[in-house]
Amino acid sequence: MHYLLRKGVDVMQIILPENFSKHLDDILEPGEKVVDAVKEPWSYTKWYRWTILTDRRIIIIIRWPLGLSYDIWPMYLGALSADMNEGVVFDTIFIDYYGQKFKLQFFSKHRKRTLQFFQEINHQLILHNPASRRQATTDAIEEMEQLAKVFHDHIISQEEYDQKKRELMEKL
Repeated sequence: MHYLLRKGVDVMQIILPENFSKHLDDILEPGEKVVDAVKEPWSYTKWYRWTILTDRRIIIIIRWPLGLSYDIWPMYLGALSADMNEGVVFDTIFIDYYGQKFKLQFFSKHRKRTLQFFQEINHQLILHNPASRRQATTDAIEEMEQLAKVFHDHIISQEEYDQKKRELMEKL
């Protein structure tokens, strides 16, 4: 089953199993929107897994043998952390949710897509974690103070100062 995901002006097609896809709208909370999704490669040591990133949660779906049943692990963004490790064969995204560890693996040859998905996770985490937002704001303010010092010491021009200042204001 194909599930269409809109990312800005782009439309991404996510292929989910038909018997799961028809229940996706039931799994999503009212007003919850899918931001991105990826499917891990199959191997003989595990079953198919899909990871769906919404504007509120990460949902991991595991299909058991023969596709007869699914386990669904919804994890709210405000309570999880994520990290990524680039490997030779596999790139791995590690998710920690209240001490429960999840490991998502993707072929390294698809690193660009894996990085894109990881960056989207981090973006959503910053939006849902007040401490991260506070730290990002503090960092931007410190950068603005440094920028002002460099400008007043005549190291950069007015145009460079204005451009950097606009970039930093966008971070806030």
